[in-house]
Amino acid sequence: MAEFRIHVVIVSHDPGLWFDETLESIAAQDLPVVDVTVVDAGSDSDSTARVQHFLPQAVVHRLDSNPGFGPAANQVLVDANPAPDFFVFCHDDVALAPNTLRLLAHEAVRSNAGIVGPKYVDWDDPSRILQVGLIVDKTGVSNPSVEVGELDQEQHDVVQEMFAVPGGCVLVRGDLFQAVGGFDPEMSFCYEHVDLCWRARTVGARVMVVPTAVVRHRQRLADRISRTQTERLFRRHRIRTLLSVYGAWHSVRVIPQAMALSAVELLAALATGHLSRARQIAASWGYNLVRLGSIRRKRQAVGQSRHVGDPHIRLSQSRGLAPLATSLASWRSSAAGGDSTKSTLVARLSRSRVSVLVGIATLILVLLGARDLVAGSIPAVGDMALLGSSSDLLSNWWSDSRPVGLGQDGFAPTGLGVLTLLSWLFLGQTDLLRTVLIVGMVPLGALGLWRLMRPFDSLWIQGVALAVYVANPVPYNALANGAWSALLMYGAVPWLLRAVLAGSCLAPYGTVGGSPGPGLRPPSYGREALAVGLLFGLAGALASEALVVMGLLLAGLILGSLIAGTSAGMTRMVAVAVAGAAVAAVLNLPWLVDSLPTLLGDRPGGNGGNSWAEILRFDTGPFGDNRLGWALPVAAVLPLALAHDSRLAWAVRGWTLYLGTAAVALVAEQDWSPVPLPRPEVIQVPGAVGLAIAVSMGVAAFLVDIRRHRFGWRQVVPFTAVAALVAGMLPALAVVSGGDWNATRDDYSEVAPFSDEDGTAEYRVLWLGHPDVLPLASWKLDGHLSFAISDGMEFPSVAQRWVGRLDDRTSQVADAVLQAPDSGTSRLGAELSRWGIGTILVPERLAAPPYGELSQIAPEWLFDILDSQLDLVPGGLTAGIATYHNTAASPEDLRAAIGLPPDDGNSDLNRLLLSVQIALWVVGLVGIARLSTGDKRRRTSFPDLADERSVL
Repeated sequence: MAEFRIHVVIVSHDPGLWFDETLESIAAQDLPVVDVTVVDAGSDSDSTARVQHFLPQAVVHRLDSNPGFGPAANQVLVDANPAPDFFVFCHDDVALAPNTLRLLAHEAVRSNAGIVGPKYVDWDDPSRILQVGLIVDKTGVSNPSVEVGELDQEQHDVVQEMFAVPGGCVLVRGDLFQAVGGFDPEMSFCYEHVDLCWRARTVGARVMVVPTAVVRHRQRLADRISRTQTERLFRRHRIRTLLSVYGAWHSVRVIPQAMALSAVELLAALATGHLSRARQIAASWGYNLVRLGSIRRKRQAVGQSRHVGDPHIRLSQSRGLAPLATSLASWRSSAAGGDSTKSTLVARLSRSRVSVLVGIATLILVLLGARDLVAGSIPAVGDMALLGSSSDLLSNWWSDSRPVGLGQDGFAPTGLGVLTLLSWLFLGQTDLLRTVLIVGMVPLGALGLWRLMRPFDSLWIQGVALAVYVANPVPYNALANGAWSALLMYGAVPWLLRAVLAGSCLAPYGTVGGSPGPGLRPPSYGREALAVGLLFGLAGALASEALVVMGLLLAGLILGSLIAGTSAGMTRMVAVAVAGAAVAAVLNLPWLVDSLPTLLGDRPGGNGGNSWAEILRFDTGPFGDNRLGWALPVAAVLPLALAHDSRLAWAVRGWTLYLGTAAVALVAEQDWSPVPLPRPEVIQVPGAVGLAIAVSMGVAAFLVDIRRHRFGWRQVVPFTAVAALVAGMLPALAVVSGGDWNATRDDYSEVAPFSDEDGTAEYRVLWLGHPDVLPLASWKLDGHLSFAISDGMEFPSVAQRWVGRLDDRTSQVADAVLQAPDSGTSRLGAELSRWGIGTILVPERLAAPPYGELSQIAPEWLFDILDSQLDLVPGGLTAGIATYHNTAASPEDLRAAIGLPPDDGNSDLNRLLLSVQIALWVVGLVGIARLSTGDKRRRTSFPDLADERSVL
């Protein structure tokens, strides 16, 4: 290669300290460089001595002003006579690997290429790819061929032909550069390399990329000209190229299409308040139309040198919706960038303000949809128990004696302490608190999902994910089926998942496997583990089902990552989750020790009420029972068809969560699980989050990946997905119009003995039935039957939501019921009166018809044995629940059997342990507050990102 003459041309303008490294990299090339010309474009100081220190043979041309890169580089057209074999045009902020020029020149000779470009990597982090060639469509829209910031694992190191190469370090054949007249002198900055490559193709030259030739690039054009000016120049120069390089026939075909797309983009910019962008779009055409003389002369020059027709060149261009996708991406970038804050509606609002607006809109939507629930009262069905007064909550938490079964001595649930504190914050308004804890879980979950998707740095992605999550049937079916634990998980899971992902440092929540999102805090294992522990501990304190949900989340993420082929960050994720679980366990001591035997509940499997298809469309209640229930899963297919790289990996994780939790729910419904599992609404909450993530990745794929494909079926998929997404929103709008989210409007609080106003029901009530329809927590009795015991003077409250281990005395009641068929007794009432039980209630529906659609039929043997008893008299006229009154004992005998009420006092050990528990929660909260406050002062700073592709 020594016989080739290479002329390196460097255009500089007030270069910084990095310029020495640029010059040194040119001097260190393993291929002899014959000529070096440095064009100093209007710098304040003379750089001649600095240049010749590294390159003694270099010639420095000083210009009085800065005409731009292209016009400055064209100086060599005058000086270089005869033309060298190759020109190499360099910016002043690049550093070439020692073999870069040799690899570029060798490929130019081997493939007979006219223009050859390298792989650009980040100046400070060479493991991150910036660009490897450009994809250009027929309207001149150019896009990188790879994901900006992608981890360089040599996955793109294959020599390939590209339509164009970006500037920085470009090798051009000398005779070609002279034949096309060099760079367009009318293009100061931006797009000049695309224009050069396009004109080179008209004379039959090939454009190649050699990714093994590596160039570090600072890419600091934004430090020299503003983003607004950059966008304006890109638009002007793109239109100039369009008007000048096409032949007559393709000009008639393509230019009207480009004008139509600009018109659509202009209208969209006006509609969304992007006034500055609208002016740029209109001005780009106006600027060129008043310079038709210059464009005509350029067309003539291109026509005179043309050897290749436009149809052949079109084969090298990308097809599809690149202009529209790029417009969407640029709108988002403008809103987030803040450079045009005085001219655009979205940019006037910071991201935090947009989040506030979204939160307010979601809250309004929730209030409209649940207006009847907010204005009225929510029935106490399922585990949506009444709270009682603030003093009741405090006494139940502080007391050694628990009002479950026949009365238990032990530690109070941590959840009662949490509810006590919340009741104080609500100034004792426990009815209001209960409404917030039920209805408020929907906006809480929506806000959590908005925050979860924030690192993807796209309001489009956040908005679609939030819409899909809010439209999911899970919370509305949970409300209709009385599953408050599912509502609680719906509100908590996005926040919990956000903490787990932050701890894993998985991109975009960190730097593992890709580019981090904007404004992330420096990674801290302790902080994230503590955050997971506090969230997990709080959710677990209120609903033990959080243990199952956390396991499903972790399993889904790990399995999804393995399926996607990206196992990076899994070890740290597991470590953070395990540490967080340990923190949560400590925070829930000492109650956790007492509740271990019943931690997973007693819900029997094999209900068989929901099929595989119903579970897949989340149809576990009155919501989702139609064909539109398939709309959201159909919309989630888009990223599987189009997405690449990290977007595909996240779509796979979302689908894994969705299908994995659906499979577990089916296992529970078919009684294939060796351990009890909660209701399907609880199990499928991670699936709802996963489906929202998958659908939102379709937006990312549309913005980034669709431009990689030629026109075909993939271009139809986005419209199908949009139609499915809109269809999936329709049932949610119907729920909003109803005003009560399909919630049941009645309960059993007026069933005897709770309807007695004279206070004579001083005895206990035995509940027999399926856990799904019982209004209090229970223990398993037999098969699908469970039992619980409550006070007959008041309807069960939240204090009966946690039962703990089954004690010996209470188990005797279960034995009496189970042994009745075998013993042939006709005096079961007398047996039950030993424990003060005066009434037996057997609910088979969540509430009396026509409310409470959820039903669980009690076994026939139970009714056979109860109806055959001489001392149990059927009573009550409320449908959906069977009532039996015990006539074997008088009210006085039943009251005597119960004995004196337990002392509400507290032992020294219990007081000590509760005090330690309070101290641990305070330490945890103060610790996370201090860690978070400290991190806000040192947010991780990442380079400003140009568009969606840098993060997505």
